[in-house]
Amino acid sequence: MNKEKRHRLSLKEILSGSFFTREFFRRQYKLLALIAFLIFVYIYNGFLWQGQQRQIRVLSEEIKEARYEMLELSSKYTQMTRPSAINQQLKEKGSNIHESVTPPTLIK
Repeated sequence: MNKEKRHRLSLKEILSGSFFTREFFRRQYKLLALIAFLIFVYIYNGFLWQGQQRQIRVLSEEIKEARYEMLELSSKYTQMTRPSAINQQLKEKGSNIHESVTPPTLIK
C-alpha cells in the first residue's frame, strides 16, 4: 500500500512543486533539464524562422517594386535617347542644331 501511495500524484503536490523531490526526478534531473533546454531552443528557432520568413516577404516585395521602377526608368531613358525625341527637344528649346542629312565620310 505504501508503494501505491508513493506513485500517486496529487494536485497539492503538483501545485506546491513537492513532486520534484521524488526519487524519479532526483535521478533524472539532468535528462529533464536537457529536455527543457531543447524545448526552449526549438521554440526560439521557430520564432527566428518566422521572423526570417517575414523579412524575406518584405524584401521580395521591395525587389518587385525596384524591378518595376527600373523597367519604367529604362523605357523612359530609351524613349528620351531616340533621335526623333532628341530632335523634338532641340526644336522645343529653339536650338539651331539639327540632324545632318549628308552621310559621314571616311578620312584615310
